[in-house]
Amino acid sequence: MVYTLVLFLSRKPGVSLSDFKTHYETTHVPLLKAIVGEDFPLSYTRHYIDRDDTLPFSPAEVFVGSQEDFAFDALAVLTFASKVHWERFKERIKGDGAQKLKTEDEKLFMDGGAKKGVFCGETRSTGRDGGAVGWRFVGSV
Repeated sequence: MVYTLVLFLSRKPGVSLSDFKTHYETTHVPLLKAIVGEDFPLSYTRHYIDRDDTLPFSPAEVFVGSQEDFAFDALAVLTFASKVHWERFKERIKGDGAQKLKTEDEKLFMDGGAKKGVFCGETRSTGRDGGAVGWRFVGSV
């Protein structure tokens, strides 16, 4: 069974949504890949909250709930082959100055105090044909 971590991430005050996305995609993710190598997750999916960045408070495009429910700017889903895979990833992040590199980079664009994360249990996915999709699309285990 895969092991999945879901992170809720917010941009640092003063950082535009566009700059947040650009830094995350072009600097932070490549940095993580370089640090952990083969222990990178099977998939690392980033979902950005749909916001109107032209308005002063960048309101979210809320379907159900209120603006206050969506104080974060991105939802990241990291899928590992197993808990053991996650543990290897975590150890690589902690080792040989990697934690400092990661933390210093996050300080440039992310509000570290607002970061939240949770591990998920069983995951199910259904394709549009009605069949179970599972995790066959994220890579080999």
